[in-house]
Amino acid sequence: MNEPSKFSVYPLLAFLAVILFLLSLVDGAIPQLQMFLLGGHILISNVLVKITLLATVALGSCLHPTLKLAGLPMFAWLLCVGFLIVEIPFLILACGMSVGDLLQSYNAYYLLLLIGPVLLVFQDAVSERIMIRWIVLLLLVCAAIGVAQYVTAKPILYTQSTDGGFAIQSWEFFGDVRAFSLFTTGLSFGIFCAFCGALGVALSRTLPTRGTLLVIVSALACFTTLTRLCYLVFFCACTYAVVLTFGRRRTRGLLLPLLFAALGIGTIAFGLNSIASGGATNLQDVGSTLMRVDEWTYYFNLLIHATLAHQLFGFGIVQNEKLISSAPMAIDNVPLALIMHIGIVGLALFGVLLIKMWLYLRREALSTQQPLLIAAASLWATFACAGIFNIVFGSFGAVFALVILCKRESVMNQHTSP
Repeated sequence: MNEPSKFSVYPLLAFLAVILFLLSLVDGAIPQLQMFLLGGHILISNVLVKITLLATVALGSCLHPTLKLAGLPMFAWLLCVGFLIVEIPFLILACGMSVGDLLQSYNAYYLLLLIGPVLLVFQDAVSERIMIRWIVLLLLVCAAIGVAQYVTAKPILYTQSTDGGFAIQSWEFFGDVRAFSLFTTGLSFGIFCAFCGALGVALSRTLPTRGTLLVIVSALACFTTLTRLCYLVFFCACTYAVVLTFGRRRTRGLLLPLLFAALGIGTIAFGLNSIASGGATNLQDVGSTLMRVDEWTYYFNLLIHATLAHQLFGFGIVQNEKLISSAPMAIDNVPLALIMHIGIVGLALFGVLLIKMWLYLRREALSTQQPLLIAAASLWATFACAGIFNIVFGSFGAVFALVILCKRESVMNQHTSP
């Protein structure tokens, strides 16, 4: 009676989990729908999506309690979860965080990133073909909206709810509109486009025409974001997908994430070296780079003058629109965000976990050669690059979760149509 097929509710819960993760990835869809129907008002926040997701996983665990660990980095995952639990008294007593702010910060940073192993109750439950079709459909809808925003130079959708509880970040760029489509930022939209671009590359091995068209649509949609980091992540993800899809060596792609990180750091050096030229009012503008350098300098000075306890275990500072008062200024950097919140110890533990999560995806992609797994591994290979300029836990965590839910197929039995 432990087989999930014997429970008619189980497959529905697995499909619901996929839908909820896609909604977590396309994080502006539910708020935009509500504002469209209610004239700018929002009744249900995205937190409800995560609560429903947790309830779905809990019910699935009751119906099918058997877990297949299958090479997942469970020890690193347990260390991170345990550390977050142990951190609670320190963040409350030493950092002055309220219980509500603490839970909100954990939700904002870590929930989607750490939920993957819990989803083992739904492992291999949903067909890859179905998931790819849903992802492609979402891309077509989001790309159409993004192109319309770019062409008309108007946001088209709501940029803020009437109560101010929901807002699109950085959607205007020198009088132009950074296309954000059904996302909360143009960056999140661009990361989704990079994922779809890598998926198109992976599909092109067996479906060259459809795969190429998917890459083209994804590239066009990514361009409308007017975000340099999105362009870089798109290029790196697609390059990595080419290596995984068409390469032959088992060790292929192991060092490319370091190169991608170097490219990200190189953009900072390029921006600083371009200051002397000045006068740019387009994508060559270095103002955002200078702003980030100022932010990072501020937090670095805060770190080096702090007590040893705060250096090791954090300050409880979080970059989140719901907790904006806790951060004097934006952080926009994953390592720095972890240090400011949970300290150097937290950074070390999560750094190991993130590396192991990427290695797991790469291993699964190489062994199955499934397009969705290749796309996920390719996107995760860009994590260090994307994390240099922004905090990207949610998008990458949702993609990892989709891989857990995706049904594995042998190379000989893989389908040839998405």
